Amino acid sequence: MPKMIFPEYHEHIGGLSAQPDGQQRFYINIGEVTKTTLHHHDYAEFSLFVEGSGTETINGVTHRVKPGTASFLLPHHMHKLDSEPNAKMRKYRCMFDLPLLFGANEDPEFSRLLFGIGTVFPSFVDLEGAEAERMRNTLDQLLEEFGKPENPGRQHMIRLKLSEALLLFVRAGAKNHHPAAKHDREDKIGLSPMLQYVHLHYTERLSLEDLAKTFNHSVPYISRSFKELTGKGFHDYVRSLRIESAVTMLLHTNMSVTDIAAAVGFDSFRTFARAFREMKNMTASEFRAAMRSGSETE
Repeated sequence: MPKMIFPEYHEHIGGLSAQPDGQQRFYINIGEVTKTTLHHHDYAEFSLFVEGSGTETINGVTHRVKPGTASFLLPHHMHKLDSEPNAKMRKYRCMFDLPLLFGANEDPEFSRLLFGIGTVFPSFVDLEGAEAERMRNTLDQLLEEFGKPENPGRQHMIRLKLSEALLLFVRAGAKNHHPAAKHDREDKIGLSPMLQYVHLHYTERLSLEDLAKTFNHSVPYISRSFKELTGKGFHDYVRSLRIESAVTMLLHTNMSVTDIAAAVGFDSFRTFARAFREMKNMTASEFRAAMRSGSETE
């Protein structure tokens, strides 16, 4: 049975367990990376490469990486990294729960831009000159703020600086795309707000009918649009989100498998068990035991 491999920095952000103060997860550092296998995770990730070169693959699209390349991944975007032979890349890596960005009042425009990354906007940009300098300064400020938990209003400042970095990223990416085609595509499909809705509500009872009512489109239209841009049918996409959330909880909590099945949104344990076995080729209990046993022997 092949062993599953997770990102080398996965332990920094932990599992789905809540922070003591109920805040969303957030982590930033500057670290080296040589290679990661194809993987995905349940949090967003923003990177700025500052040394080295290689390639990054995001949702099947490979691009060159060099100092100044920035990339952004929504939860469960598939990705991997490869540095040049016998070399390492160094980058800022920022990992966080998406709700951190919105606070008490969500900005519809910011939400549209953020959830358009990977479809409406590119998942990576190459920054140079003043743009690269401003991005690095913003991330330095974010890194400094993260290291001072005693600062008043720290969480709000983190939200502000993280939002600034992502808006700089979106603006840089938008310059290399054709605005007319971009807006036509989004207006035609309207997938970005739907994806946001799904990612925020997948642990609840969720259906195509719910999306149709919420976004004022027909069920067939939403189903076709969802498959067109994600490559998965709506039900398969939601099931994947739930199973990957269950994986994180299996690895990082002591919750029972039955409780995890309910927590990630499955109506019955039988449905969860069948879905988990189909996706992971083993039961949830076998998966937890195998991963914990592997960790102990490394």
